[in-house]
Amino acid sequence: MNECWKRARMAAAWMSVGVSALALVACGGGGSGGGSAFLPPSAQTPAGSDSGTGGVANPTTTDPDTQVPDTKVPDPGTPRPEVSLAGLKFWVNEMGPSGETAFSGPQQSAFLCLTQLSNLGAPEVDNHDGVGQPIYQVPGNASSPLLGYSKSCSVKTQLRYFYYTGTDFAPFNPATQFTTPPANLQRVRVNGVDVPFVVRVEAGTINRFAYSVAMLAPFAETTAQPQDLNNSAWNQKLVYWMRGGVGVGHQQGKAMWFGGLWSEEKPVMPRLLEQGYAVVSSSGNETGVHYNLQLGEETAVMVKEHFVQTYGTPKYTVAMGISGGAVQQYVYAQNRPKGLFDAGVPIQSYPDMVTQVPYVSDCPLLEQYFKDEVALDPSSMWATWSRRTLVEGLATSDVRPNSFLGGTGSSECIEGWGKAGPVVFNPVFTDPAFPSTAALLGWPNAFANVKWTHWNDLANIYGTDAQGFAPIPIDNVGVQYGLKALKDGAISAQEFLRINACAGSWKEQDEFLNWLLPPTDPFDSRNMRRSADCRTDAGTPAPRRSGNVKAMNLAYTSGQVFTGKTLDIPLIDLRPWKEDVLDMHNSRQSFSARARLAAGGGNAGNQVIWFTRETSTAGVATRATDALAVLDAYLTNDAKPARFVDQCFDAAGQTIGAGSQVWSGILDGGSAGACTQSFTVNTSPRMVAGDSYRGDMFKCASKPVASALADGTYAPSAGGGADPFSPAEKAWLNRIFPQGVCDYSKPDMGRPAGF
Repeated sequence: MNECWKRARMAAAWMSVGVSALALVACGGGGSGGGSAFLPPSAQTPAGSDSGTGGVANPTTTDPDTQVPDTKVPDPGTPRPEVSLAGLKFWVNEMGPSGETAFSGPQQSAFLCLTQLSNLGAPEVDNHDGVGQPIYQVPGNASSPLLGYSKSCSVKTQLRYFYYTGTDFAPFNPATQFTTPPANLQRVRVNGVDVPFVVRVEAGTINRFAYSVAMLAPFAETTAQPQDLNNSAWNQKLVYWMRGGVGVGHQQGKAMWFGGLWSEEKPVMPRLLEQGYAVVSSSGNETGVHYNLQLGEETAVMVKEHFVQTYGTPKYTVAMGISGGAVQQYVYAQNRPKGLFDAGVPIQSYPDMVTQVPYVSDCPLLEQYFKDEVALDPSSMWATWSRRTLVEGLATSDVRPNSFLGGTGSSECIEGWGKAGPVVFNPVFTDPAFPSTAALLGWPNAFANVKWTHWNDLANIYGTDAQGFAPIPIDNVGVQYGLKALKDGAISAQEFLRINACAGSWKEQDEFLNWLLPPTDPFDSRNMRRSADCRTDAGTPAPRRSGNVKAMNLAYTSGQVFTGKTLDIPLIDLRPWKEDVLDMHNSRQSFSARARLAAGGGNAGNQVIWFTRETSTAGVATRATDALAVLDAYLTNDAKPARFVDQCFDAAGQTIGAGSQVWSGILDGGSAGACTQSFTVNTSPRMVAGDSYRGDMFKCASKPVASALADGTYAPSAGGGADPFSPAEKAWLNRIFPQGVCDYSKPDMGRPAGF
């Protein structure tokens, strides 16, 4: 284990995040990094490298639409079965249901059971047929007797107690420590009486994931049956806590509490528990474990139902969570509008995950272009990092250190998203913690045939082809990078044409090689389709990629996309503003959700947006519990409180502005409101290219270049004047976009008809 932690520390130093978050599975213990988007990258250069130029003979766009998945999946529009609630009444020394279900479909076979690393003990043997993880008499020691296999990763339910030290929670023995309390045990006021701040935690497995139920338990109690518990400190209200990150499955994740708390959870949990809230969680609702929102939805339904059958029906359930934990709130509120959650506090939200992929996949293409330009001409305008916002739309900085290239100056594309792209869409790149942990558990060949992409993780939804690859929806046909900058006069016509001729696209899945990592190949360029002579009108433009339309359709119909069609519960979208540090949780996302609600017919009045400059974990905890208090008043009184309005706060927590007009000027074109003036809201590469704030376009409809030249697409933003191109440049524009350019006034070509 010591060597494992040493490797994790080295990786953490490279990624600038917490060691524990990166160690994930291989080192055990609780995560302190919390929001880590993925796991530590390998420091080794894989075999099979090439020059990475990606030169092509012609600008023909690749078209995987013809690749029909071989694995049978439901046709788009097929009704889903309901979540099974069978077997959810169980208690200590009994196991929750973890078998395959009709709702979420076949389970992954290459799936690591991490109950030992959650301090829950070894998983139970459930078969002798070689299915799942091998279980040895000495855990992980293949030289000891093989007891059998575990495909469900189940453990018997357990109870443990923890006490609050003032900064964290430590194990508590109720048999002895109520009478002889630890010196640092804090006290909490319950019903007017000061009592020990002790928490009871139930943990076990449901739906193959590790769940927990935490509740204030300041008195000695009997635990033989649920009805014997002393729940007098419970306020009869429930918080469902969901974690973030970007994961691609094939692991169970770790139980909250038994497996530790993340750094951002440590200041939040005491505030929830001291008020009497019960807090439930599941590793199946941690998007750093997987991003299958169909499976996550099912898990949330099952975990809540177990809570109801064990402790009783709460007065209400409020969802809370950061990043991917916020995504789940939007998506589950849409897909399951009644009965799961009654309100939510999405923190650092996105409307969903899968519609972030188009612009995230643009980032490395554009950064590779800028890198090449500066190498060719050190006086290039792109040597000034802040100018890259003109094309990328996202935040940039001339003074922030660059974790990929070294030196000063960087971008959100690098610091926020640079490591996420390969995790999501490079099928041969994965974190070394996966194979090393599999070996540690005595299953060294567990991942021999795994394709490491988000869509392969959701193969039960997207299907796979004959080679085992799931179809990928990434598409940039017709996307005119930097269009707004051209119209604003910030870049020349020649620069606009050069960017679009050279940006290129990503290769097909069976062509991918492992990422060589910074500084060798920081943007994974050897997996790009590029052109060596793209920079002049006499050269060959790099080809664009057409995404798989069926995969786009299935993203919609399987509930992976937040369309804005439904929002029947109140949400306070809370955003600590971090654009200045190039954080991936960019401010646009709150307004993207609002724009989708307005376009989709959902109740936009149920979403309010709070921005704050209180960005420390304690500051965010303060504002999050403030939001919870507003929702508590809303649900208790069945009426909107006066504070359920758009607001923004300064670093001291003082209100800058509140009310319906504070965000004016972002979506409505009006004059800037108080909050709009106080917080910069950036855009994205696709918005610069003409897409809307919704950011939900997988594949744009196209129009001929001639039509774009005639209809004012390139006319200066200030008004008046013709397009900026010479006849030769118009000819070059046509060669770059042989299939036409995006017409963002038309609907998404990837959305199913009639959806």
